[in-house]
Amino acid sequence: MDRGTRADIDGEGVSPGHRRRAADTLARRDPGGLLYGAVIAAGSLAAVSANLSHAHRVALSVTAVVVTYWLAHVYTESQEMLFEGDHRPLYRRTPHAAAKEVSILVGAAPAVAVYLVLYLLGLSSSGAALWALWFSVAFLSVIGYLGAHRAGIGGWRLVLESAGAASLGVLAVMGKLFLH
Repeated sequence: MDRGTRADIDGEGVSPGHRRRAADTLARRDPGGLLYGAVIAAGSLAAVSANLSHAHRVALSVTAVVVTYWLAHVYTESQEMLFEGDHRPLYRRTPHAAAKEVSILVGAAPAVAVYLVLYLLGLSSSGAALWALWFSVAFLSVIGYLGAHRAGIGGWRLVLESAGAASLGVLAVMGKLFLH
């Protein structure tokens, strides 16, 4: 198998290093949905953890919010399919729509998992939530970075793309700090 170079947007050769493989894998898995799920989880975690101290209630509440947003996307996708000429009944369109939108759930899962793990390791519910939010900032930043890297963006533009993605997580952190 030839592990040589690939052409990027500018037509220059790019070594298929680990960043390229990660970016390519992410591109095949709906990065927008991952970002969306991560942002929804971070925002709801910031809001819910400010008023609840029981870790299971925080985790369940965040999960309920994320699932509600996911279901809204599933339903709207299934309705969009009608406008595209899909004549199947709703119960036949829904599994396809659910599969298409599953990246929202995947993007939300890491923040909830980090929150629960940190709580189980002994942090308070509020402390675990704050660290999970900072994790979300890093997670969003990595997704922004990989997208920019895949597009062949470097230098300050790469930093700005990463920071732009991370900024939504920073807003959630600020929201939590202001709500406390």
